[in-house]
This record gives sequence, structure tokens and C-alpha cells, in this order.
Amino acid sequence: MPKFANHSEEATAFLRSKTGSIQLECYTYIDPEEAADSFFIVKTSNKVISVSFAEISYDPKSYQSLLEGLYRVIYE
Repeated sequence: MPKFANHSEEATAFLRSKTGSIQLECYTYIDPEEAADSFFIVKTSNKVISVSFAEISYDPKSYQSLLEGLYRVIYE
């Protein structure tokens, strides 16, 4: 079954502020029953990057922690 990611204004704004890229866009799919099936899609000027929540170290009670973890996975 296909999974559809929705544009995430908050994640896009966070990653843009961290990277300085105005072309970056971030999309999110959140599976309410299984966090490991959730993922981000990050589109840059020359790449499309898929990152599963399972690949990110974060505090599950904090969306900010999730965004910071996403940044670390891609850019550090």
C-alpha cells in the first residue's frame, strides 16, 4: 500500500534555518501505530533524501528532538 508524505512547514523551516537553503523542502509521513514506519523526505536543489524515523536518535516525546535528529542524520 502506498504511503503519502505531507509537506511539513515546521520541518522545512527548521532545516532551512540550519542549512541556509531556501530551496529545501521537507515532507513527513507519520504512522500513528508504528513509529518505525514513519519517515521524512527531504528535497534539496539536487537530491531527494529519505530518512526513516528508525534511523534517527531522538526523544519520542519531543518533535524538536526529532527534527534535530533528522538534521544530524543528513548533515553531520
